[in-house]
Amino acid sequence: MSWAERVRDFGGEGPLIHLAVANGFPPACYRPLIEGLAPVGHRVSVLPRPLWPDGEGPQRGVTWYTLAEDLIQAFDALGWRGVIGIGHSMGGVITMVAAVQRPDLFRAIVLMDPVLMDPKVLTLFRILRALGLGARLHPLARRARRRRRVWPSREAAAAHLRSRPLFAAWHPAAFAGYLEEGLRPSRDGQVELAYPPEWEVHIFVSVPHDAWRFVPRIPIPTLVMRGTVTDTFTADSEARFRRLKPDARFAVIPGSHLFPMERPEETARSIRAWLTEILHGA
Repeated sequence: MSWAERVRDFGGEGPLIHLAVANGFPPACYRPLIEGLAPVGHRVSVLPRPLWPDGEGPQRGVTWYTLAEDLIQAFDALGWRGVIGIGHSMGGVITMVAAVQRPDLFRAIVLMDPVLMDPKVLTLFRILRALGLGARLHPLARRARRRRRVWPSREAAAAHLRSRPLFAAWHPAAFAGYLEEGLRPSRDGQVELAYPPEWEVHIFVSVPHDAWRFVPRIPIPTLVMRGTVTDTFTADSEARFRRLKPDARFAVIPGSHLFPMERPEETARSIRAWLTEILHGA
């Protein structure tokens, strides 16, 4: 399958805006946020490996840096330059890494609650991984391992997922997008998660412990956003980022780590205002 076949194209005119998704989530659940960016440019999203229709299960040696390299290869293959890279959570980290490694591909980046946690926490995750205990003891990996993945119908899946705390604060259109692209027919006529939990576990366990080293090397305009009650990119993380890259801009959006799905319109307004300044000097 070509890179062009792995692209979700949301349309629009103007500079390319690329969305890199969080672990476990398809591009469609960001649709209300992406629609809010329609006045700014042409919006696209390259599917990560777990969502490739022709993809395999997680393989040893595939890291977040592999996913950043995938992004670089896709941009090169598609001839994309001067991209505005927007990434959420895992997508924020791989967007940052790709922009540092290939700044010629990017014009600016927006990092929404990137997985840049307290270095001591990231070191603990690295130790658990080295001991082979990551899948059992990493809290998010444990949750992903237990996640229900098959339902008898799309309606049954919707009812079950709607009752979960994870989705309680989501914008209705974001939840509809998750149901649309986050589920697929299974071989036995039921429906299953399109983003395999095995991949979720692998990605949670392989969170890089050294991603902070890229922050002071970011060579392009950067907006960093966090949720008011996030447990990922906290106020302490923001303070550390400010020290490492003093010229970055910051915004705080009401909500959790999933604020792009919870408050997509407010998130889009904040991004639009910053991009207007970056692109037009307004």
